[in-house]
Amino acid sequence: MSENLTREQKLYNLSYVLKLTSAAVDETQPPEPTEGIDFNYIYKVCKLHDIANTTFYAVEKLNNKPEEKLLKIWRDERNKGVHRNMIQRMEADALKETFNENEIDFMPVKGFPVCELYPKADYRYMGDLDYLIRSEDLQKAGALIKNMGYMPDHIGQFHHDEYIKPPLMVLELHHSMVKASSRFSDYYKGFINKGKNVGGHEYKMSDEDLYIFLIVHLFKHYEESGTGIRSFMDMYLVNKKMLPNLDHEYIDSELEKLGLTEFCEFVYRISSKWFVDGDVDSFSEDEIYIIISGVYGSEHNLYANRIKGKKTSKVIFKRIFPPVSWMKDTYPILKKSMLFLPFTYIHRMVFKSVKNRKNIKNELKTFKEIKS
Repeated sequence: MSENLTREQKLYNLSYVLKLTSAAVDETQPPEPTEGIDFNYIYKVCKLHDIANTTFYAVEKLNNKPEEKLLKIWRDERNKGVHRNMIQRMEADALKETFNENEIDFMPVKGFPVCELYPKADYRYMGDLDYLIRSEDLQKAGALIKNMGYMPDHIGQFHHDEYIKPPLMVLELHHSMVKASSRFSDYYKGFINKGKNVGGHEYKMSDEDLYIFLIVHLFKHYEESGTGIRSFMDMYLVNKKMLPNLDHEYIDSELEKLGLTEFCEFVYRISSKWFVDGDVDSFSEDEIYIIISGVYGSEHNLYANRIKGKKTSKVIFKRIFPPVSWMKDTYPILKKSMLFLPFTYIHRMVFKSVKNRKNIKNELKTFKEIKS
């Protein structure tokens, strides 16, 4: 049935997703499902936004629960969340010990500080562990974590090295908080030095800087391909539990420097509308953009945002020949010598056309649909 829902029916069910989410994070009794609620569709939406484990805490309180088969699947998601969180914390402890023993300065970023705002840490799905370390320590740190069972996945690209450890661990070692091509790259240069040493070689960013970075990170996803319910669920708890005790003058000043004052106000307004006011009976176009995006946005949004207000020919040219700053992120050899630039463009064109043929086809199809 869920595949045949009309737009109005989907929006009606999406409003119930937000009611379940709000009840879960506030530990209140959720409203009972009314006629037209399709739990199969609601579960799919929760999975898309990585909040299935969160919403189960509300679903299990319902008198009129989903059918047992779906309820079991939903419960399994919650149990996986508990298990994932336990393993991630054990790995975080082991990594902390390794970095300290080997005199590697490190700063945990994202993740755990936000998880701590939830009733239980496992409420908040966390895909990976992120650490900011100094560029000169990347190779040394990489060798150490390989000895811990991690395997390199993406190395030397963008602003972090990625490692995986089956069955579920993903670790990102950042040498910068943002990409070199980001408009915020200058702001975050040498950011680890701005943190406070909290013992050994561990650094911690201030709560104010954490708040600012959450806005920066959310903006990055929102601008590129969209961002979903989970980000606004995070910001609701951040605004409720952290913001009242923060230095507002400093935050306002820094957000103004970054050009994010209006975006921060937008985030505050939407998160308050959904989770404070409970006003989810109608949605603006901005809200619909969020709730159809999924946790990290969609390809359609990504392509649409790329060509918004631009000539298709210019967009395609830029896709074939990205800016030099982007190329430096992707091909570290360019940081040593720009003589390799023509060869890296050739490699990108050949490699992309072979490996990502399906994505290129979908992107061109979306360009045509949006421009028609």
